[in-house]
Amino acid sequence: MGQIITTSPNEAAVISGVKGTRFVIGGCGWRWLVCETVQNISLELMTLQIMSNAAETIKGVRVSCSSVAQIKVRALKINENHDAQNAGAGYVDVSVNGYDKDSIQVAATHFLGDSERNIKEAILKTMEGHQRQIIGTLTVEEIYKDRARFSERVREHVYDDLRAMGFELVSYTVTSVDDENGYMQALGATQTALVKREAAEGKARNEAEARKQVAFYNAEADSQTASAVRESHVSVNKQREQEAQSDRDLAIKKAAFDAEVNRARAQAENAGDIEQAKQDQMIVRERTQQDVVKAQVKLEVADKEVQRVKVEREGNSMAELLAEKNRAEAVRVKAEADSARIKMLGDADAAAKRSVGEAEATVLRKKADAWKEYGDAALVQMIVDKLPELAKNMTAPLSQTKEMVFVSSDGKGPSQLTNDVGRMLSQLPATVKGLTGLDIRDVMNGKKKFANEKPEATEASM
Repeated sequence: MGQIITTSPNEAAVISGVKGTRFVIGGCGWRWLVCETVQNISLELMTLQIMSNAAETIKGVRVSCSSVAQIKVRALKINENHDAQNAGAGYVDVSVNGYDKDSIQVAATHFLGDSERNIKEAILKTMEGHQRQIIGTLTVEEIYKDRARFSERVREHVYDDLRAMGFELVSYTVTSVDDENGYMQALGATQTALVKREAAEGKARNEAEARKQVAFYNAEADSQTASAVRESHVSVNKQREQEAQSDRDLAIKKAAFDAEVNRARAQAENAGDIEQAKQDQMIVRERTQQDVVKAQVKLEVADKEVQRVKVEREGNSMAELLAEKNRAEAVRVKAEADSARIKMLGDADAAAKRSVGEAEATVLRKKADAWKEYGDAALVQMIVDKLPELAKNMTAPLSQTKEMVFVSSDGKGPSQLTNDVGRMLSQLPATVKGLTGLDIRDVMNGKKKFANEKPEATEASM
Protein backbone atom coordinates (compact mmCIF):
# COMPACT_ATOMS: atom_id res chain seq x y z
CA MET A 1 0.00 0.00 0.00
CA GLY A 2 1.20 3.49 -0.79
CA GLN A 3 0.27 7.13 -0.99
CA ILE A 4 0.64 9.77 -3.73
CA ILE A 5 2.54 12.89 -2.62
CA THR A 6 2.12 16.26 -4.36
CA THR A 7 3.99 19.49 -3.70
CA SER A 8 3.80 23.08 -4.89
CA PRO A 9 6.82 24.92 -6.42
CA ASN A 10 7.57 26.72 -3.11
CA GLU A 11 8.06 23.61 -0.99
CA ALA A 12 9.90 20.29 -1.09
CA ALA A 13 8.64 16.95 0.19
CA VAL A 14 11.37 14.79 1.75
CA ILE A 15 10.52 11.08 1.48
CA SER A 16 12.81 8.87 3.61
CA GLY A 17 12.70 5.21 4.44
CA VAL A 18 13.71 1.82 3.06
CA LYS A 19 14.64 3.31 -0.33
CA GLY A 20 16.76 6.09 1.10
CA THR A 21 15.91 9.80 0.76
CA ARG A 22 14.04 11.33 -2.19
CA PHE A 23 12.82 14.87 -2.89
CA VAL A 24 9.62 15.94 -4.62
CA ILE A 25 9.64 19.62 -5.63
CA GLY A 26 6.67 21.12 -7.40
CA GLY A 27 5.48 17.74 -8.62
CA CYS A 28 4.07 14.35 -7.74
CA GLY A 29 5.66 11.37 -5.95
CA TRP A 30 4.88 8.08 -4.25
CA ARG A 31 5.60 6.90 -0.75
CA TRP A 32 5.13 3.49 0.81
CA LEU A 33 3.01 3.45 3.93
CA VAL A 34 4.68 2.30 7.16
CA CYS A 35 8.08 1.88 5.42
CA GLU A 36 8.57 5.56 4.53
CA THR A 37 7.84 8.96 6.09
CA VAL A 38 7.14 12.33 4.45
CA GLN A 39 8.07 15.77 5.78
CA ASN A 40 7.88 19.12 4.01
CA ILE A 41 10.41 21.92 4.03
CA SER A 42 9.53 25.42 2.82
CA LEU A 43 11.43 26.96 -0.11
CA GLU A 44 9.86 30.42 0.30
CA LEU A 45 11.69 33.66 1.06
CA MET A 46 12.17 34.56 4.70
CA THR A 47 12.41 38.25 5.57
CA LEU A 48 14.67 38.98 8.51
CA GLN A 49 15.02 42.32 10.34
CA ILE A 50 18.63 42.41 11.54
CA MET A 51 19.45 44.82 14.39
CA SER A 52 22.95 45.48 15.69
CA ASN A 53 22.62 47.78 18.72
CA ALA A 54 25.67 49.61 20.13
CA ALA A 55 28.05 47.82 17.77
CA GLU A 56 31.60 49.13 18.18
CA THR A 57 33.42 50.40 15.07
CA ILE A 58 37.15 50.16 14.43
CA LYS A 59 37.73 53.55 16.19
CA GLY A 60 35.59 52.69 19.22
CA VAL A 61 32.46 54.68 18.22
CA ARG A 62 29.30 52.70 18.99
CA VAL A 63 26.60 52.73 16.32
CA SER A 64 23.29 51.02 15.78
CA CYS A 65 22.74 49.44 12.36
CA SER A 66 19.45 48.13 11.01
CA SER A 67 19.14 46.06 7.85
CA VAL A 68 16.70 43.80 6.00
CA ALA A 69 17.74 40.43 4.52
CA GLN A 70 15.82 38.03 2.25
CA ILE A 71 16.96 34.40 2.75
CA LYS A 72 15.69 31.09 1.39
CA VAL A 73 16.71 27.47 0.91
CA ARG A 74 19.12 27.16 -2.04
CA ALA A 75 16.75 25.13 -4.24
CA LEU A 76 17.76 26.09 -7.80
CA LYS A 77 21.03 25.95 -9.70
CA ILE A 78 21.23 29.41 -11.27
CA ASN A 79 23.71 30.45 -13.96
CA GLU A 80 24.44 34.18 -14.09
CA ASN A 81 25.80 35.54 -17.39
CA HIS A 82 26.92 39.17 -17.14
CA ASP A 83 26.33 40.99 -20.43
CA ALA A 84 29.45 43.04 -21.25
CA GLN A 85 27.45 45.61 -23.24
CA ASN A 86 25.02 46.19 -20.39
CA ALA A 87 27.49 45.74 -17.55
CA GLY A 88 27.30 49.42 -16.66
CA ALA A 89 23.54 49.15 -16.23
CA GLY A 90 23.88 46.06 -13.96
CA TYR A 91 22.12 43.74 -16.43
CA VAL A 92 22.52 40.01 -15.59
CA ASP A 93 21.16 37.14 -17.68
CA VAL A 94 19.82 34.53 -15.22
CA SER A 95 19.02 30.96 -16.27
CA VAL A 96 17.86 27.99 -14.16
CA ASN A 97 19.80 24.74 -14.52
CA GLY A 98 17.72 22.29 -12.46
CA TYR A 99 17.26 21.81 -8.72
CA ASP A 100 20.12 21.94 -6.21
CA LYS A 101 19.17 18.78 -4.31
CA ASP A 102 22.44 18.76 -2.38
CA SER A 103 21.61 22.11 -0.73
CA ILE A 104 18.03 21.00 -0.08
CA GLN A 105 19.35 17.86 1.61
CA VAL A 106 21.76 19.94 3.75
CA ALA A 107 18.91 22.26 4.81
CA ALA A 108 16.71 19.26 5.55
CA THR A 109 19.49 17.72 7.64
CA HIS A 110 19.70 20.86 9.80
CA PHE A 111 16.09 22.12 9.96
CA LEU A 112 13.66 19.41 8.77
CA GLY A 113 10.79 19.30 11.26
CA ASP A 114 11.68 22.65 12.89
CA SER A 115 9.22 25.51 12.89
CA GLU A 116 9.76 28.55 10.72
CA ARG A 117 10.36 30.61 13.86
CA ASN A 118 13.27 28.43 14.97
CA ILE A 119 14.77 28.50 11.47
CA LYS A 120 14.54 32.29 11.29
CA GLU A 121 16.04 32.67 14.77
CA ALA A 122 19.08 30.48 13.87
CA ILE A 123 19.73 32.33 10.63
CA LEU A 124 19.09 35.73 12.27
CA LYS A 125 21.78 35.08 14.89
CA THR A 126 24.25 34.18 12.18
CA MET A 127 23.46 37.31 10.14
CA GLU A 128 23.56 39.63 13.18
CA GLY A 129 26.96 38.21 14.23
CA HIS A 130 28.47 38.77 10.78
CA GLN A 131 26.95 42.27 10.54
CA ARG A 132 28.42 43.23 13.91
CA GLN A 133 31.79 41.74 12.88
CA ILE A 134 31.92 43.81 9.67
CA ILE A 135 30.98 46.99 11.61
CA GLY A 136 34.02 46.36 13.84
CA THR A 137 36.35 46.58 10.79
CA LEU A 138 35.04 49.93 9.46
CA THR A 139 34.79 53.54 10.56
CA VAL A 140 31.51 55.40 10.94
CA GLU A 141 32.29 57.46 7.84
CA GLU A 142 32.86 54.32 5.75
CA ILE A 143 29.57 52.79 6.91
CA TYR A 144 27.58 56.00 6.43
CA LYS A 145 29.02 57.11 3.08
CA ASP A 146 29.46 53.74 1.31
CA ARG A 147 26.59 51.52 2.33
CA ALA A 148 26.86 49.51 -0.88
CA ARG A 149 30.41 48.46 0.00
CA PHE A 150 29.29 47.65 3.55
CA SER A 151 26.47 45.47 2.19
CA GLU A 152 28.88 43.70 -0.20
CA ARG A 153 31.27 42.82 2.62
CA VAL A 154 28.41 41.38 4.70
CA ARG A 155 27.35 39.26 1.70
CA GLU A 156 30.89 37.93 1.27
CA HIS A 157 31.13 37.00 4.96
CA VAL A 158 27.81 35.18 5.32
CA TYR A 159 27.96 33.31 2.00
CA ASP A 160 29.93 30.29 3.26
CA ASP A 161 27.96 29.96 6.51
CA LEU A 162 24.59 30.10 4.77
CA ARG A 163 25.79 27.66 2.10
CA ALA A 164 26.86 25.24 4.85
CA MET A 165 23.29 25.39 6.21
CA GLY A 166 21.75 24.91 2.74
CA PHE A 167 20.49 28.53 2.45
CA GLU A 168 21.36 31.49 0.27
CA LEU A 169 21.19 35.27 0.74
CA VAL A 170 18.84 36.67 -1.91
CA SER A 171 19.10 40.32 -0.86
CA TYR A 172 20.59 42.46 1.89
CA THR A 173 19.90 46.17 2.42
CA VAL A 174 21.06 48.54 5.14
CA THR A 175 18.05 50.57 6.23
CA SER A 176 19.54 52.85 8.89
CA VAL A 177 22.74 53.71 10.71
CA ASP A 178 22.57 55.77 13.90
CA ASP A 179 24.37 56.40 17.19
CA GLU A 180 23.44 57.62 20.68
CA ASN A 181 26.29 60.13 21.14
CA GLY A 182 25.48 62.57 18.33
CA TYR A 183 28.39 61.47 16.17
CA MET A 184 26.20 61.05 13.09
CA GLN A 185 24.54 64.45 13.76
CA ALA A 186 27.99 66.05 13.93
CA LEU A 187 28.84 64.44 10.62
CA GLY A 188 25.62 65.94 9.18
CA ALA A 189 26.49 69.39 10.48
CA THR A 190 29.92 69.09 8.99
CA GLN A 191 28.42 68.06 5.68
CA THR A 192 25.96 71.00 5.80
CA ALA A 193 28.78 73.44 6.43
CA LEU A 194 30.71 71.84 3.62
CA VAL A 195 27.79 72.29 1.25
CA LYS A 196 27.40 75.95 2.25
CA ARG A 197 31.09 76.53 1.73
CA GLU A 198 30.96 74.90 -1.67
CA ALA A 199 27.93 77.11 -2.57
CA ALA A 200 29.83 80.29 -1.59
CA GLU A 201 32.86 79.08 -3.49
CA GLY A 202 30.66 78.36 -6.49
CA LYS A 203 29.13 81.82 -6.41
CA ALA A 204 32.53 83.50 -6.17
CA ARG A 205 33.87 81.23 -8.87
CA ASN A 206 30.99 82.12 -11.21
CA GLU A 207 31.41 85.88 -10.62
CA ALA A 208 35.15 85.55 -11.29
CA GLU A 209 34.36 83.60 -14.44
CA ALA A 210 32.00 86.36 -15.60
CA ARG A 211 34.65 89.04 -15.08
CA LYS A 212 37.14 86.86 -16.85
CA GLN A 213 34.86 86.47 -19.86
CA VAL A 214 34.36 90.29 -20.08
CA ALA A 215 38.10 90.84 -19.98
CA PHE A 216 38.54 88.14 -22.57
CA TYR A 217 36.08 89.74 -24.96
CA ASN A 218 37.75 93.17 -24.52
CA ALA A 219 41.13 91.66 -25.24
CA GLU A 220 39.68 89.86 -28.26
CA ALA A 221 38.38 93.19 -29.67
CA ASP A 222 41.77 94.86 -29.16
CA SER A 223 43.42 91.91 -30.82
CA GLN A 224 41.12 92.14 -33.83
CA THR A 225 41.94 95.87 -34.19
CA ALA A 226 45.69 95.26 -34.02
CA SER A 227 45.35 92.43 -36.51
CA ALA A 228 43.63 94.71 -39.02
CA VAL A 229 46.36 97.39 -38.64
CA ARG A 230 49.05 94.73 -39.07
CA GLU A 231 47.43 93.35 -42.22
CA SER A 232 47.22 96.79 -43.83
CA HIS A 233 50.88 97.44 -43.05
CA VAL A 234 51.81 94.04 -44.57
CA SER A 235 49.88 94.87 -47.71
CA VAL A 236 51.82 98.15 -48.16
CA ASN A 237 55.13 96.36 -47.66
CA LYS A 238 54.17 93.68 -50.18
CA GLN A 239 53.44 96.37 -52.77
CA ARG A 240 56.83 97.95 -52.19
CA GLU A 241 58.48 94.53 -52.40
CA GLN A 242 56.90 93.87 -55.79
CA GLU A 243 58.18 97.20 -57.08
CA ALA A 244 61.74 96.44 -55.90
CA GLN A 245 61.55 92.96 -57.45
CA SER A 246 60.55 94.49 -60.82
CA ASP A 247 63.53 96.91 -60.70
CA ARG A 248 65.85 94.00 -59.88
CA ASP A 249 64.60 91.88 -62.79
CA LEU A 250 65.19 94.81 -65.17
CA ALA A 251 68.78 95.27 -63.95
CA ILE A 252 69.46 91.51 -64.26
CA LYS A 253 68.25 91.44 -67.84
CA LYS A 254 70.43 94.42 -68.74
CA ALA A 255 73.48 92.74 -67.23
CA ALA A 256 72.70 89.51 -69.15
CA PHE A 257 72.55 91.36 -72.45
CA ASP A 258 75.85 93.14 -71.71
CA ALA A 259 77.50 89.79 -70.85
CA GLU A 260 76.30 88.22 -74.08
CA VAL A 261 77.79 91.11 -76.12
CA ASN A 262 81.11 90.83 -74.28
CA ARG A 263 81.21 87.04 -74.79
CA ALA A 264 80.70 87.39 -78.57
CA ARG A 265 83.47 89.99 -78.74
CA ALA A 266 85.84 87.76 -76.77
CA GLN A 267 85.07 84.73 -78.95
CA ALA A 268 85.96 86.68 -82.07
CA GLU A 269 89.22 87.85 -80.53
CA ASN A 270 90.22 84.38 -79.29
CA ALA A 271 89.26 82.38 -82.38
CA GLY A 272 92.84 82.41 -83.69
CA ASP A 273 94.27 81.31 -80.33
CA ILE A 274 91.78 78.45 -80.16
CA GLU A 275 92.73 77.20 -83.63
CA GLN A 276 96.45 77.25 -82.73
CA ALA A 277 95.70 75.30 -79.54
CA LYS A 278 93.86 72.65 -81.56
CA GLN A 279 96.87 72.21 -83.86
CA ASP A 280 99.15 71.82 -80.86
CA GLN A 281 96.81 69.18 -79.41
CA MET A 282 96.94 67.16 -82.65
CA ILE A 283 100.77 67.21 -82.59
CA VAL A 284 100.84 66.00 -78.98
CA ARG A 285 98.31 63.24 -79.79
CA GLU A 286 100.51 61.90 -82.66
CA ARG A 287 103.62 61.89 -80.50
CA THR A 288 101.77 60.07 -77.75
CA GLN A 289 100.60 57.36 -80.20
CA GLN A 290 104.20 56.82 -81.34
CA ASP A 291 105.32 56.43 -77.71
CA VAL A 292 102.55 53.88 -77.18
CA VAL A 293 103.70 51.83 -80.19
CA LYS A 294 107.28 51.85 -78.91
CA ALA A 295 106.10 50.70 -75.49
CA GLN A 296 104.11 47.83 -77.06
CA VAL A 297 107.17 46.68 -79.02
CA LYS A 298 109.30 46.74 -75.85
CA LEU A 299 106.58 44.76 -74.05
CA GLU A 300 106.53 42.05 -76.74
CA VAL A 301 110.33 41.78 -76.60
CA ALA A 302 110.15 41.41 -72.81
CA ASP A 303 107.51 38.64 -73.16
CA LYS A 304 109.79 36.71 -75.56
CA GLU A 305 112.68 37.04 -73.13
CA VAL A 306 110.50 35.74 -70.32
CA GLN A 307 109.45 32.71 -72.41
CA ARG A 308 113.06 31.94 -73.17
CA VAL A 309 114.11 32.10 -69.54
CA LYS A 310 111.13 29.92 -68.60
CA VAL A 311 112.07 27.22 -71.15
CA GLU A 312 115.69 27.34 -69.99
CA ARG A 313 114.67 26.93 -66.34
CA GLU A 314 112.31 24.04 -67.18
CA GLY A 315 115.23 22.24 -68.92
CA ASN A 316 117.46 22.73 -65.88
CA SER A 317 114.67 21.44 -63.64
CA MET A 318 114.31 18.26 -65.74
CA ALA A 319 118.03 17.63 -65.54
CA GLU A 320 118.02 18.06 -61.78
CA LEU A 321 115.01 15.74 -61.52
CA LEU A 322 116.82 12.99 -63.51
CA ALA A 323 119.90 13.39 -61.32
CA GLU A 324 117.80 13.05 -58.19
CA LYS A 325 116.11 9.93 -59.58
CA ASN A 326 119.52 8.38 -60.34
CA ARG A 327 120.76 9.16 -56.83
CA ALA A 328 117.58 7.66 -55.33
CA GLU A 329 118.03 4.50 -57.43
CA ALA A 330 121.65 4.19 -56.25
CA VAL A 331 120.50 4.51 -52.63
CA ARG A 332 117.84 1.83 -53.16
CA VAL A 333 120.36 -0.62 -54.72
CA LYS A 334 122.78 0.00 -51.85
CA ALA A 335 120.00 -0.54 -49.31
CA GLU A 336 119.04 -3.85 -50.94
CA ALA A 337 122.70 -4.97 -50.84
CA ASP A 338 122.97 -4.02 -47.14
CA SER A 339 119.74 -5.85 -46.43
CA ALA A 340 121.03 -9.03 -48.14
CA ARG A 341 124.32 -8.81 -46.18
CA ILE A 342 122.49 -8.34 -42.87
CA LYS A 343 120.21 -11.30 -43.69
CA MET A 344 123.20 -13.55 -44.42
CA LEU A 345 124.90 -12.49 -41.18
CA GLY A 346 121.70 -13.14 -39.26
CA ASP A 347 121.30 -16.61 -40.81
CA ALA A 348 124.91 -17.47 -39.91
CA ASP A 349 124.44 -16.22 -36.33
CA ALA A 350 121.21 -18.21 -35.98
CA ALA A 351 122.95 -21.36 -37.27
CA ALA A 352 125.78 -20.89 -34.75
CA LYS A 353 123.32 -20.38 -31.88
CA ARG A 354 121.37 -23.42 -33.01
CA SER A 355 124.56 -25.56 -32.97
CA VAL A 356 125.42 -24.29 -29.45
CA GLY A 357 121.90 -25.05 -28.26
CA GLU A 358 122.02 -28.55 -29.72
CA ALA A 359 125.39 -29.17 -28.00
CA GLU A 360 124.01 -27.93 -24.65
CA ALA A 361 120.93 -30.12 -25.11
CA THR A 362 123.19 -33.14 -25.75
CA VAL A 363 125.13 -32.41 -22.54
CA LEU A 364 121.86 -32.11 -20.58
CA ARG A 365 120.61 -35.41 -22.02
CA LYS A 366 123.85 -37.14 -21.04
CA LYS A 367 123.61 -35.66 -17.54
CA ALA A 368 120.05 -36.92 -17.32
CA ASP A 369 121.14 -40.41 -18.39
CA ALA A 370 123.90 -40.33 -15.76
CA TRP A 371 121.39 -39.26 -13.12
CA LYS A 372 119.11 -42.12 -14.10
CA GLU A 373 122.01 -44.59 -13.90
CA TYR A 374 123.37 -43.46 -10.54
CA GLY A 375 120.03 -42.40 -9.02
CA ASP A 376 119.88 -41.16 -5.45
CA ALA A 377 123.53 -41.95 -4.77
CA ALA A 378 124.67 -39.46 -7.35
CA LEU A 379 122.33 -36.79 -5.89
CA VAL A 380 123.71 -37.45 -2.41
CA GLN A 381 127.25 -37.31 -3.72
CA MET A 382 126.55 -33.94 -5.35
CA ILE A 383 125.02 -32.55 -2.13
CA VAL A 384 127.97 -33.81 -0.06
CA ASP A 385 130.36 -32.20 -2.53
CA LYS A 386 128.55 -28.91 -2.04
CA LEU A 387 128.73 -28.95 1.76
CA PRO A 388 132.10 -27.11 2.00
CA GLU A 389 130.81 -24.44 -0.39
CA LEU A 390 127.62 -24.07 1.70
CA ALA A 391 129.69 -23.73 4.90
CA LYS A 392 131.88 -21.14 3.21
CA ASN A 393 128.88 -19.12 1.99
CA MET A 394 127.23 -19.23 5.42
CA THR A 395 130.36 -17.91 7.11
CA ALA A 396 131.25 -15.43 4.34
CA PRO A 397 129.58 -12.45 6.13
CA LEU A 398 131.86 -13.07 9.12
CA SER A 399 134.91 -12.29 6.96
CA GLN A 400 133.63 -8.68 6.71
CA THR A 401 133.60 -8.32 10.51
CA LYS A 402 136.59 -6.45 11.86
CA GLU A 403 135.98 -7.13 15.53
CA MET A 404 133.57 -9.34 17.54
CA VAL A 405 132.89 -9.13 21.28
CA PHE A 406 131.33 -12.15 23.03
CA VAL A 407 129.72 -11.87 26.46
CA SER A 408 129.25 -15.25 28.15
CA SER A 409 129.09 -16.56 31.69
CA ASP A 410 130.54 -19.97 30.81
CA GLY A 411 133.31 -18.93 28.40
CA LYS A 412 131.70 -20.70 25.44
CA GLY A 413 130.83 -17.67 23.38
CA PRO A 414 133.26 -18.18 20.43
CA SER A 415 132.62 -21.94 20.30
CA GLN A 416 128.88 -21.26 20.22
CA LEU A 417 129.33 -19.49 16.87
CA THR A 418 131.05 -22.58 15.42
CA ASN A 419 128.31 -24.80 16.85
CA ASP A 420 125.68 -22.64 15.12
CA VAL A 421 127.36 -23.23 11.74
CA GLY A 422 127.42 -26.98 12.44
CA ARG A 423 123.73 -26.96 13.45
CA MET A 424 122.78 -25.16 10.23
CA LEU A 425 124.66 -27.83 8.20
CA SER A 426 123.03 -30.60 10.23
CA GLN A 427 119.60 -29.25 9.23
CA LEU A 428 120.46 -29.68 5.53
CA PRO A 429 119.13 -33.31 5.27
CA ALA A 430 115.74 -32.24 6.60
CA THR A 431 115.66 -29.32 4.15
CA VAL A 432 116.54 -31.57 1.20
CA LYS A 433 113.90 -34.08 2.25
CA GLY A 434 111.26 -31.32 2.51
CA LEU A 435 112.10 -30.02 -1.02
CA THR A 436 112.78 -33.27 -2.93
CA GLY A 437 111.44 -36.09 -0.73
CA LEU A 438 114.93 -37.71 -0.62
CA ASP A 439 116.33 -38.67 2.78
CA ILE A 440 120.14 -38.39 2.68
CA ARG A 441 120.48 -40.48 5.85
CA ASP A 442 118.58 -43.39 4.33
CA VAL A 443 120.77 -43.31 1.23
CA MET A 444 123.94 -43.21 3.34
CA ASN A 445 122.67 -46.06 5.54
CA GLY A 446 121.91 -48.10 2.44
CA LYS A 447 125.46 -47.68 1.17
CA LYS A 448 126.89 -48.67 4.55
CA LYS A 449 124.73 -51.78 4.72
CA PHE A 450 125.76 -52.74 1.21
CA ALA A 451 129.42 -52.34 2.15
CA ASN A 452 128.97 -54.57 5.25
CA GLU A 453 127.18 -57.32 3.34
CA LYS A 454 129.58 -57.52 0.40
CA PRO A 455 132.59 -59.24 2.24
CA GLU A 456 130.25 -61.95 3.63
CA ALA A 457 129.08 -62.76 0.18
CA THR A 458 132.70 -62.97 -0.96
CA GLU A 459 133.66 -65.34 1.85
CA ALA A 460 130.74 -67.55 1.03
CA SER A 461 131.79 -67.81 -2.55
CA MET A 462 135.27 -68.74 -1.50
